[in-house]
Amino acid sequence: MRYLAVLLIFLLVIGSARSQDKDCVNDYYARQRIIDSILKSYRPIYDFHKHERIASIGAGSANREIIYSMMADSLTFYLQDINPVCLEPDILLATTRRLYAVTGLACTASFIPIRGRTKETKLPAQFFDKIIIENSLHEFEFPDEMLRSIKGNLKKGGCLFIAELLARRPGKKHIDCRKPMYTEETLIERLKNNGFRLTRTDKVYPFNDYGKVFKFEIAE
Repeated sequence: MRYLAVLLIFLLVIGSARSQDKDCVNDYYARQRIIDSILKSYRPIYDFHKHERIASIGAGSANREIIYSMMADSLTFYLQDINPVCLEPDILLATTRRLYAVTGLACTASFIPIRGRTKETKLPAQFFDKIIIENSLHEFEFPDEMLRSIKGNLKKGGCLFIAELLARRPGKKHIDCRKPMYTEETLIERLKNNGFRLTRTDKVYPFNDYGKVFKFEIAE
């Protein structure tokens, strides 16, 4: 009986250690070459600066956001998702440690997980320097309500970045989620109708016309 109790305690300790090591790293991102490529491609687009407050809507596993945090010192990232399984504190910490370990850099960023809703972000009002939405806008169940909520989260002079794989023609569906994709025209129109104006468009990869990042500011 005593042996069984000791064995049970041992298994609980081992199980606890393993749960603390659990992460949501996609092995694709856990390579120095890939991290370097992402930083090189997105640094001039997002142009993050020390102490900026940034939100990512639909952050998912947060792999890319953790990599983006390597662009500048002391960034604060609010990681928002309506299903934040990978944003549980222990998992998020393990994910951060593993990705930073690839580079040998010391992490100076802060990460704050937020559970959002389908019609509102649940983020602080007039708070963020920059908000990013990557490959998520087409999945919004209530895009107009969400965009109006995001507008209220930006502080004066803040900007919204939207990265989407675009359709060449209306009606095309996303290969993964099978939801309708935006064309460039319909995406810009939706943002305009919700109080944003387009200020810049960047190609992430020079030879791909359909993977772009759009920078919007609040229309006066």
